[in-house]
Amino acid sequence: MNRNDQLIANDDGYGLDADFVSAKRPDLSGSIGGRMGSSSATPGATLGPQTAYTSSSLPGGYHSNTLDEPIITTIARDFGKVGRKTIQVLYPKGRDNALQEWDLWGPLFFCLSLAIIMSFMAPDQQASAVFTGVFALVCIGSCVVTLNCKLLGGHVSFFQSVCTLGYCISPMAIASLVSVLAHRIIITLPVVVVAVGWSISAAVGFLAGAQLANRRLLAVYPICLFYICIGWIIIIS
Repeated sequence: MNRNDQLIANDDGYGLDADFVSAKRPDLSGSIGGRMGSSSATPGATLGPQTAYTSSSLPGGYHSNTLDEPIITTIARDFGKVGRKTIQVLYPKGRDNALQEWDLWGPLFFCLSLAIIMSFMAPDQQASAVFTGVFALVCIGSCVVTLNCKLLGGHVSFFQSVCTLGYCISPMAIASLVSVLAHRIIITLPVVVVAVGWSISAAVGFLAGAQLANRRLLAVYPICLFYICIGWIIIIS
């Protein structure tokens, strides 16, 4: 037997693979869900969707997992929050800082309501242009006023300021509705003036915590101009 035949005979007994077969392989059992819980979770144990979260507060101000709740419950809770924040704008005294938990549902609702009402007041051929103009004015104006407050060194988040300015449009939406129903300048003018003052007072009051120090007047002026422009559009419509 030559040398090559001897090597082939030794390989037929799988002698070369004996060490690899006998080596202990790592345990790959377990679940990905176990990594979401505490480090003391036993290997192979699975965690339910509720145990993936701790009892600490979740993003958005929620204190429990809301992924499995009915959609009706979610909508009712969101409408309740929008209602409470609107009441705080309409009745600013005794405010409990509800607007610190910002959302954009309320501002979007009031912005659309104001734009739709104003489009009803315009001639048919100008309805779409009025709707677009009012919607753009509210959105861009809120962003500009917020950026002005941030550039002046205000300690307020961007979306919290946009949320506050959007909720403070609610008196303007009510004034536009009165203007549609009344159709008389003698009624519309005082209602709009009161609504503009109400919106400015509420917005300045809620943004008082921005800590602008001696630059407060520079921040209040754009807010006044913003709501006065909306009020003027309601009057001339």
